[in-house]
Amino acid sequence: MSDTFRDWLGGLDPGLYLVLWVGSLTLMLVCLVVGFRSLIRARIITHTPTARLRSAAQGFNEIEGIGRAIDDHPLRSPLSLIPCLWFDTTIERLERNGKAQRWVTVERRRSDALFRIDDGSGEAFVDPDHARIIPHSSRRWRERGSPRGWMAAIPIGSGGNSYRYTERLLFPDHPLYVLGWLETRGHRNEGAGVRDVVERRRLELLREWKVDKALLQRFDLDGDGNISEREWAWARRLARAQARKEVSEAERESATGSNVVHLMHRPNNGNPFIISGLSQGRLAQRKTIRAAGFIMTALVLFVFWLMLQEMRPFPG
Repeated sequence: MSDTFRDWLGGLDPGLYLVLWVGSLTLMLVCLVVGFRSLIRARIITHTPTARLRSAAQGFNEIEGIGRAIDDHPLRSPLSLIPCLWFDTTIERLERNGKAQRWVTVERRRSDALFRIDDGSGEAFVDPDHARIIPHSSRRWRERGSPRGWMAAIPIGSGGNSYRYTERLLFPDHPLYVLGWLETRGHRNEGAGVRDVVERRRLELLREWKVDKALLQRFDLDGDGNISEREWAWARRLARAQARKEVSEAERESATGSNVVHLMHRPNNGNPFIISGLSQGRLAQRKTIRAAGFIMTALVLFVFWLMLQEMRPFPG
């Protein structure tokens, strides 16, 4: 087989050999990039702690809960009219040109309406714009005749045409996993009033530490029994940090649904934004398997490229 392959390779036109050489190398690099990207995302999903909305910090978070419609009137798929939180639907028409045939997209619709996720401790709105969405349901079917769904009233072809329909849906009241940027809006910012509360609490903490010898010894870094100016400056910074934390926690506990709105949306720092009908574990497993498949393909392509180099070195 090696001799046959070598003879076939040696007889290739130089231009065709160049295409084969560059194509295998390029495809190998693409598979490596996609594989390692999937592996990195699987690790992000696995190692990002699942937050609770009641106590989640602002920033990159993952939330697991139940998907809810904004109100009592959820979206409906334009094709099947099934109630949903999100849809991505496509209508394609089969066109023939002699013996050749191809599917041409007639129209595609993807919803961008907000919905909610409820994790039992609170609710957050989810903006699906620019998200990588793994739906609860994905199906494709073919029909002959006039197009259905939102295009039904528009004459776009004869009754004998063949149409292909693709529908991807997220359902209400089903488990939902969201990995993205959590932003809380409507709560009080640290204005002058909050800064005053933080400062008062900082001074209270310093007074408490001064009279409690055991607490004060924490700041005796050199162990000489005295608190130097440098050590006391560290104590002041620690008191300010602790005061901010206590006031922030108090603010969060006192916040109510009427003055706080949580929003999950796409991160601005390049982190992934994923909305999934699959659980965290299944999603991480799927991405790991996908990564392994692409990396193994890259290794096979690398071996093939080495064989090309050995049998007919570029640019032979």
